[in-house]
Amino acid sequence: MVGCVFYLMGERNYGGIMVTIFTKHLSLCALTTAILFFVQSVNAKDQVDAVVSSEAQAHSSVDGEIQNSPKKTSCVMTAFYRCNDGKKHHISSKTYQFTDEHNAEEAAINISENGTEIFGKNITINSASNINNGSKKSFWKYGIMADKFGRVDIKEGVINFINGDAVYTGEEGHVVLNNVSIAEKGIQEKSIANDAKNSAFQMSQYGGFILFEKGNVEVIDTHAVSFQGELHYIDFFGSTVVVKGHESYGFHFSGEGEFEGKKESFTKEKIYRFWGESELFGGVPEENLPVRGNVYLYDTKFMVPNSTAIYSNKSGGLIKLFGNSQLSGDLLLKAENGSFVKISADASTLVGGARIDADSSAEFRLRDDSKWILSRPKNKSLQDSDAIGVSSISLIHLSNSSIVFEQSETNIVDGYQTLRVGRGTGEVYKAQGNARLYLNTYLNKGGALQDQKTDRLLIYGDVEGKTVVHVQSVAGSPGGGTGRYENAKGISVIQVSGKAEKDSFELDGDYIALGGLPYQYRLRAYGPGSELGEANISQRLVEGEGDFWDFRLENGIVDSDTTSRKTQDSRPSSHSKQGVKAVVPQVSNYLLLPNSILHTGLMDISNQNKQLEIQRGISNGILSTGANPASFLRGYGGSYRYTSDLSVFEYGYEGDLGYQAVEAGLLLQKIENADSVVSFGVMGSYGKLSLKPLGVTQSQESTFDKWTATAYGSIQCDAGFYVDGLLSYGLFKGDVSTLARGKTATLKGNPLSVSLTGGQTIATRYEGFVFDPQVQVIYQHLQFDKSHDIDGFDIEMGRLNQWVARVGGRLSKSLSMPEKRGNISLYGKLHLAHSFGEKKSVRFKDVFHLGAFGSSLEAGFGFNAQFTQKFALNADLAYQHKLAKGGFSGISFSGGVRYRF
Repeated sequence: MVGCVFYLMGERNYGGIMVTIFTKHLSLCALTTAILFFVQSVNAKDQVDAVVSSEAQAHSSVDGEIQNSPKKTSCVMTAFYRCNDGKKHHISSKTYQFTDEHNAEEAAINISENGTEIFGKNITINSASNINNGSKKSFWKYGIMADKFGRVDIKEGVINFINGDAVYTGEEGHVVLNNVSIAEKGIQEKSIANDAKNSAFQMSQYGGFILFEKGNVEVIDTHAVSFQGELHYIDFFGSTVVVKGHESYGFHFSGEGEFEGKKESFTKEKIYRFWGESELFGGVPEENLPVRGNVYLYDTKFMVPNSTAIYSNKSGGLIKLFGNSQLSGDLLLKAENGSFVKISADASTLVGGARIDADSSAEFRLRDDSKWILSRPKNKSLQDSDAIGVSSISLIHLSNSSIVFEQSETNIVDGYQTLRVGRGTGEVYKAQGNARLYLNTYLNKGGALQDQKTDRLLIYGDVEGKTVVHVQSVAGSPGGGTGRYENAKGISVIQVSGKAEKDSFELDGDYIALGGLPYQYRLRAYGPGSELGEANISQRLVEGEGDFWDFRLENGIVDSDTTSRKTQDSRPSSHSKQGVKAVVPQVSNYLLLPNSILHTGLMDISNQNKQLEIQRGISNGILSTGANPASFLRGYGGSYRYTSDLSVFEYGYEGDLGYQAVEAGLLLQKIENADSVVSFGVMGSYGKLSLKPLGVTQSQESTFDKWTATAYGSIQCDAGFYVDGLLSYGLFKGDVSTLARGKTATLKGNPLSVSLTGGQTIATRYEGFVFDPQVQVIYQHLQFDKSHDIDGFDIEMGRLNQWVARVGGRLSKSLSMPEKRGNISLYGKLHLAHSFGEKKSVRFKDVFHLGAFGSSLEAGFGFNAQFTQKFALNADLAYQHKLAKGGFSGISFSGGVRYRF
């Protein structure tokens, strides 16, 4: 904790003589170049002693008239301690217990008059335990009383109090308490007005100061801090305060108890400026309304769970929080009868709603990752039927901070809140840096106001800056198409009566998703000069007349124009076009992935078949029965575009697919019979798939890793007939990402495939030309693991099956190399492939159909080169074109090396 001592120079009139004095105030130092830093390692007690000592000397030098007056001075130290002799005193390990109901003393410790200072350590104060004897004065009125410039400094102690004020300051009384615990209990009497309630800290008259450090306060049926008079200061450092009771306040700024004595004359701009700040935040009251008190909380928890944390009646007040402090109440603030309250939070938290009447003002400032959590009061006495769930303030500045609407615990459809900001003129809402707003909304089709269920921000004035809006979908939201770009449809969440821009409020990530479903809602701005048009007067909730801005949640639709894939966020030329609800961008990846994985499976199988073809075509003379096995290594890949046969209304997407893989294999056994050759071997491959949806706003390329293990067998007859069989099993895994969310989900699963190919090599009458017709049947099975999307819905791909028939052939020509050092085979090929099976679908709570795998025609050429009996090379290039509305088109390549051990 970093603390500083500030001195405010002012003038006071004593007997007609104007004298200059210094008034002390301890507060938090802002980390600026204008402020001198102190290191906390200095003992806090020594710092406070030094401050009090210097203060006493300053006052002694100017208050000689008081010191030298004929007023009787004395110090009485018995069952109580009363002193006004203008000197310093030390007490230690004392207990003050009220025992005599006839004792006329007001306080256990009563210090007054300038220069009188008491330093205590390990002090205990107990009021009387018996309060049922009918006596109205069976306990002290005050535990500690500092009045008329008197000072009390106590380190370590306990104050147990009943039906009184634990600490009281009068005219410029100063109290410093370090490591002190206070427990106070009031007496519940309905006849006692709130202004007359007791308090743990009562500050009256003028210029009182209290520093409470590293202590604990718990009060029941009494206020924590009450202010009467003017210009009091109370600081809490590293402390905890709990106020219990349904009619007890945390801070009570009372319009009663005006101080008529001698006091400084300050401008409103000065007294309504936070201590240590050179500039005035916000405004000042029109009338000469006094500031009753200034509150500073540093690293302090101040909680009023059943009542109002701050209550102001015909008063001015300033409250500032620093260093991870928290100020919470069932109701945070209530200001009435012309009150003017300013609240500032730096790296701290405010909890509770706010209510001000038409004559009062409340100005909020949140900085350095502070947040204000708006909550509905649970205390029935605070549930005003006209204002329940409605908070109102006159101004707010957000700097790298947030306003959070608390979500209803029961998720009911009517448990929402409204925050009203402003009085109709000027800049009333200012956002800087990372300003954030968190709302809860029952996502439905919206429309008429009575059908909209949401938290709202209504700004009666001008807006400056940009705020990122986070919308939490309430559980049970049904969704429903709202239509798009219609100013009376959807859900109104923010309205501004004054100046604003279309991007003054923007959704985090540009959209939100309906809970448990993949449908997206976007925030559209209607207002003066907006390309979407004016706001609809029938939807107006913000005060005022004339033009206004209306920021509305709309469930985007997919336009019937096929070009809308590439311009899904652009405004349609006609509002008459309707379509299905738009989904979040990552859904396009999910819907394209199954067919893409199946396609990579066919690429793997095709290249495995090539290896078996090479083995048949150029192995003569290389391996004989019992020879050492041969190994091979090949790389392959391709680039394709998939086009869905589904319309945009059925979530049909185009996408670019890239796949690169490396494959290694080993011929384990080759058995030669009289009229046939049988071969067995294994292969393993690793591939990387990249998938990029086209025409989808904020979509992003996603990559997947794929591992496959394959066992193969081949039989070739002397007559040229052959049969090849492949059995493969693998694993794939990858992350789907979008520009809006980054990683949205990890998808993984297992592919299984079985392939059976039959063919016949036929020598033609042209020398060296061989024709090889083929027919192939492929079965593929995909098993996806269940996954969960970042936008709150489950991804259930399940099990997908597919059959593919492939017919075609190739024509090859063998050539001998010079000096018979090897041979080379050139070939061209042509294949037709067609998929079979039922329509495939996946589930994201709702069912989404997949596009067809389609039919395709593939043409290509390549070569196999045998350089030695141990070493061979091969390469292949092919183009594939879809034959139906849906399918894959693209180009592939492969190349490899084969080596005999």
